[in-house]
Amino acid sequence: MYTEEKNKAMQRKSVKKPRRKLVRKKRRKGRVNQVLLVLFALLYLPALWNWLFHGGIETEILDSGLLELSIPSEGVFIRQETVIKAPREGIIIPKVNSAERVPNQYEFAMLIDESSQVTLRSIEALEKDIIRQVAESFPTGLEDSPEFRDQVQKEVNKLSHMAIHKSPIDIKAVKTALERLLYQRNREVFDSRSDRIYLQNEKNELEQLRQNLSKNATMLLADFSALVVWDDRPYDERFHFENINSLTLDDLTVKGTDKQNKRNITQQQENNLGTVVAGDSFAVSKDQFFARLVNNEKSWYVCVVDSKKTDGLQVGNILTLKVENTDFLIPCTVESVQPMGDLSKVVLSFNRMIEKTIDLRYVHADLILESIKGLKVPIRSLTNRNTHDSTADIVLVRFNRAVTKRVTIIAQQDTFAVIDAVEGSSDTDPVSIFDIYVVNPQNIEEGQVID
Repeated sequence: MYTEEKNKAMQRKSVKKPRRKLVRKKRRKGRVNQVLLVLFALLYLPALWNWLFHGGIETEILDSGLLELSIPSEGVFIRQETVIKAPREGIIIPKVNSAERVPNQYEFAMLIDESSQVTLRSIEALEKDIIRQVAESFPTGLEDSPEFRDQVQKEVNKLSHMAIHKSPIDIKAVKTALERLLYQRNREVFDSRSDRIYLQNEKNELEQLRQNLSKNATMLLADFSALVVWDDRPYDERFHFENINSLTLDDLTVKGTDKQNKRNITQQQENNLGTVVAGDSFAVSKDQFFARLVNNEKSWYVCVVDSKKTDGLQVGNILTLKVENTDFLIPCTVESVQPMGDLSKVVLSFNRMIEKTIDLRYVHADLILESIKGLKVPIRSLTNRNTHDSTADIVLVRFNRAVTKRVTIIAQQDTFAVIDAVEGSSDTDPVSIFDIYVVNPQNIEEGQVID
């Protein structure tokens, strides 16, 4: 009996021993984990601290840039122009491209009767057949033509401009223009290939048809040297150049902000004739508007600006006009500035690049008073500004530490400024190009480490 109890006791002891060893092992593992956690904290906590409070500091390289001091405006283009009406019903055949300049008494178009349509269709069919043969025979006929390449490049640039500004509404017009350029290219190749006898015979036939068409046509002459614009939009007498002084602020802006009003203005500016070139044809009714003759000597931009921003506008000043969503700059002269409460009416005149504006009426544009080149930075990069002497602090990064430098603000516009070192300063290492600066220096202390 005693032996059995002793054996049971020994069995219980043998069972308890492994449990004690397991507890000891867990304790040892826990101590090891604690040691590893402390080591991790000691090694990586400084890096984590630096990442949280210093790694997010935005820096940039100080570089030279152009700052345009400009005034936003909204207004209309005014031109010296004469509207051409059809003397009778018929078909107009232009002799010049749209926006092409013609001399005084030049035959810019002819008007034929409806009865001449058969001859006109014969001419068009024969031209297409000739052009097809030319395209097949000489596919690389004008590859070396700089003018042709430039014209194609201009249309391609328009596509790029549309993509950048996300306004693909004129893609159809560009496509039509490219097709016309290709057609004209092949026509020029045909005209230059007089050695092709069978094409020369067709060319003679085409010339004979054109002469027959001209016999019953009315020639339309330009009353003065002008740009010819093919346009069927009704003419608004408010925008006659003699009425500039009587234009009101409402006349110079798109009234209202609702979509319907904007859509109406857009429709008024659309030309139903589209892109017209020499040799095209389109039907007209009696007294219908179909063209404008625009004086190429002078045009005006009459606009509305904020009266608080007119200090830089003086009569006789020369400035630059930059129309929204375009890539050209127009030199202008200020003719008048008329305050009208919170807004002012400004009249600008220009005599260059008129052909760029002949299809525009209502526009938004910037009046660029001056363009200043220098060290360009965001205004939020400047602190402790002094409005009396136009100075401020900028935080540079020198040898991974924050260094504050005093600078002079040369000019500022919207969210950017042009700066330079303070003149006459005793600083032996002033701010200069290619320095690294802190974009947003809030809560940055002198000497702070910046990686």
